[in-house]
Amino acid sequence: MGAPTTMNTARREQRTRVLMRGTIYAPSGAATIWIRDISSDGALVSADDPLPAGCDVIFKRGPIFAAAQIAWSKGNNSGVQFYRLLSDEELASAHLPLPNRND
Repeated sequence: MGAPTTMNTARREQRTRVLMRGTIYAPSGAATIWIRDISSDGALVSADDPLPAGCDVIFKRGPIFAAAQIAWSKGNNSGVQFYRLLSDEELASAHLPLPNRND
């Protein structure tokens, strides 16, 4: 494996590694997800059942509702690409614990 490109390095620096719960609303229904990392343009998530690649979804975490697409899915891990960039305030709110929950 070669050295990371500038683009990969920049992307890696922009992502915040986390472990928190969220929800994906897909045409097949709602799924609880574990958010592994999040940035203004997307997130890496895990779910009990694979999420369908190419599917339009709603990503929910705390006060954030974002229209998105499942960019890829491999096993229980999926890449979520938001249709709009999340603001710094929205990203900060994603890290706050949910009321009455320990996540």
